[in-house]
Amino acid sequence: MASLAAVLVAFATASGATPAERLRAAHAAENQLTFRGRLNTATFAGSASVSSEVVIYRKPGCCRLEYQSPALRGLVMIENGDRFIRLNPDQKTAYVGFARREPGRLELLLKNYTVASEGVEPLMGQPADVLTVRHARAGHPSKKIWVHRETSLILRSEYYSSDGALASRTVYSEIEWNPRLDDRLFEIPAEWKQITLEDDSASRWDRTTLAKEAGFTLREPAHLPEGYVFDGFKVCRCRSGVVCVQMRYADGLNSFSIFERFSRCPGRCCGPGHGKGWRWRQGSQGGCELLACQPGRVLTRDLDGLTCIFVGDLPEEEMTRIANSLK
Repeated sequence: MASLAAVLVAFATASGATPAERLRAAHAAENQLTFRGRLNTATFAGSASVSSEVVIYRKPGCCRLEYQSPALRGLVMIENGDRFIRLNPDQKTAYVGFARREPGRLELLLKNYTVASEGVEPLMGQPADVLTVRHARAGHPSKKIWVHRETSLILRSEYYSSDGALASRTVYSEIEWNPRLDDRLFEIPAEWKQITLEDDSASRWDRTTLAKEAGFTLREPAHLPEGYVFDGFKVCRCRSGVVCVQMRYADGLNSFSIFERFSRCPGRCCGPGHGKGWRWRQGSQGGCELLACQPGRVLTRDLDGLTCIFVGDLPEEEMTRIANSLK
């Protein structure tokens, strides 16, 4: 019997599918196809950009990513069922964790955003349906994707920040369909050392457990922007050993995070908090290693011995309202 995902793909590739149905099919297709491809990625921040190239091997339920760019050359990431594997060839070591699944994310996106068709464009000599994902109100990010007409694979994707600037892009430069892929591509090589990573998924944590781990009670917002829902906790430690708790909220396409830790961080990586007023830092996290990869605006404040750090691509007035609602 065909899987539901396969049925969705077959239905959406037929004529008459709505843009939302095409998007559903595109999200389902990737995990149903067998191919070898070369994917180019780029992220943009002002005039700066970072690009990379990844060779991808896919078959149903499995994916292998081989990074080719100089900074990441040799890094291999594998998903096999629910397992997530990072291979370090230099040390012949495999780090094994569990892949995070987000089954409700697409439904949340379709609830908050509108998917529209912008016609058909050729990519790699093949017709691709062009879809846009936009919010009804200004001040929200958007997305544009090119969906392969025959297979529903997303061949190209562009993500735009809330100010309309291109923030990231992925595009396949080549694809080989239905190659013979050895099962060993998706397994840990024999005789390699294996290290199981600690499960830090949101399901592990509740507020009582978090309070014991962090040593403080979380301050949570009473106000959320329309369409946003709580997306989970994460716990991390800086090099100084200080526990930092991340609370994440999402609307299907966009997200923002609140990081909380004791203000008395002894290390230079986080830096101590200062004062009781809100401080804005546009595109900078003050050198904090835990926030170095977090995009968007940054708002910080010391509150009852805690430093609360808000990071997200939201209007300043909205982030301030969230921050002021902490309780």
